[in-house]
Amino acid sequence: MITISRKWLLSILAVVMIAAMLVGCSDSNSAKNEPAKRNPADNQSKDEVKKPPVTLKIELFDRNNTPAGAPPITDNFFTKYMQENFGDPNNIKLEFVTVPRSEEVDKLNVLMAANQAPDLVFTYNTQTVEKYVKDGGLTDLGPLLDEFGPNLKTLYGDDVLSYGVFEGKQYAIPAMRVIKAQSSTFIRQDWLDELNLPAPATTDQFYETMKAFKAAKPKAFAYGGQIDYFHMHPLQYSFWDWANISDEDLYANVEWLMPGNKEAYRFLNKMYNEGLMDPDFPLSMGKDNNLFTKYLLNGQIGAATTNTNEPVYMGYLAELQKADPNARLSVIDPFTDVNGKTPKPAYSPLGIYMLVPKASERAEEVIKYLNWMAEPKNILVLQNGTEGVTYTMNDGIPVTLDNDEAKNLLYNYFDYCIILNGKYVSFTDERLNIAANASDPNFRDFTVKSVETGSKDSIVKPRVLTPIESDIKHANTLKKKDEEIFVKVITAKPANFDSVYDKEVADYLKIGGQEVMEEKRAAYKAEYK
Repeated sequence: MITISRKWLLSILAVVMIAAMLVGCSDSNSAKNEPAKRNPADNQSKDEVKKPPVTLKIELFDRNNTPAGAPPITDNFFTKYMQENFGDPNNIKLEFVTVPRSEEVDKLNVLMAANQAPDLVFTYNTQTVEKYVKDGGLTDLGPLLDEFGPNLKTLYGDDVLSYGVFEGKQYAIPAMRVIKAQSSTFIRQDWLDELNLPAPATTDQFYETMKAFKAAKPKAFAYGGQIDYFHMHPLQYSFWDWANISDEDLYANVEWLMPGNKEAYRFLNKMYNEGLMDPDFPLSMGKDNNLFTKYLLNGQIGAATTNTNEPVYMGYLAELQKADPNARLSVIDPFTDVNGKTPKPAYSPLGIYMLVPKASERAEEVIKYLNWMAEPKNILVLQNGTEGVTYTMNDGIPVTLDNDEAKNLLYNYFDYCIILNGKYVSFTDERLNIAANASDPNFRDFTVKSVETGSKDSIVKPRVLTPIESDIKHANTLKKKDEEIFVKVITAKPANFDSVYDKEVADYLKIGGQEVMEEKRAAYKAEYK
């Protein structure tokens, strides 16, 4: 039996009483320093922050054009800005998934079929979107856009958004094109000066100028670079018999059957067989823009047709003048029709389709992300970088600075600010938007002229809302056949040109071209009856 003395017991009780008094004081002080009542929502927010972030996967085009010394496209100023200013506050981890730009449809089809596509994907191809809609592969974004997309709705308006409506539902968020000019042609002005030649103003003069370039510079491709089915449209349109082409024809006809189209390709065939074009263009067609840049910098290209203002925003005009300080590019508009006009295609307000696969669980986060991007302050950063570092403001227009930081950052800004195709500063003044796209002071005149010539006599094809089932069905096959015909008719021996052209076009019609054309005619008549 253990005996505890009275003195020892009193000592223990004293220690316990002192400890109790200290605890009471501590609780009293805590109560004085905190609100009497806590908001349950505060505790909820704290709990939410503790949760692991969700991952939002975003497609990113790899154009294979990153400047030497520039950071990777998945880890640079833009991706960090997005993460810090959108991702972190919303407990979202942004993950950028690269897809080669030249293979975007094929790669996307594979990813979609395997349910492995990113949460936000893109395509320019309408038939691809229509196929996904038909197959039930896309998320209806309409309700989410109404709830979480007020900035997007204000930026776009009903007209632009309508381009993303299929079968009555908002299956796509269409990017908005700021500049609708599609393509323009440039020429080596220093070569013209060297040979004492004027800038060509007609198709015939263009041909004679290319012959003069080739004679003076035998190793050059007088007309080179982006020789492909898309970029030849200004030259192609100049041969069409527009007096005999209706709006229905423009929408529905197979281009190979357009009156005058055969003569356009006869002209290209002559240029090719006379050595005035890049002899290896089929190898890089639609695949390797770096090869075009290489030829240009090596002094092998005298003229080319590219996307409007591409030499500036892709940076190779600056590279050319760095490699050869005497080199100069001028914009020309030489491809004239019988009436002296220079017809060429122009874009609709639609830029690119932004889509959320049905398999994605992040549709809400996608709309929140795009809506955040549509805030004017974020548009400014994502299109221009940091004020004082990569741009400065001049009368409300961001002007790109001539430094390495800007060159290594802004070459692909449009792939990050994906909601807009082209720099954007004004809802109402097109001149300000053109000025914003001419923000590089070294090439302001080139940009303005490029937009002006790309817009002059431009033509937008009629819009028909009805999906063309046969076009969806045959789109990939006919696209490949277009490219095949393009190469075959241009590279044919002149004596064989007519037979090759006729045979290839007949094959095109048999494998779906005729079916598509007839369905388009019926849809046009139903839309505009």
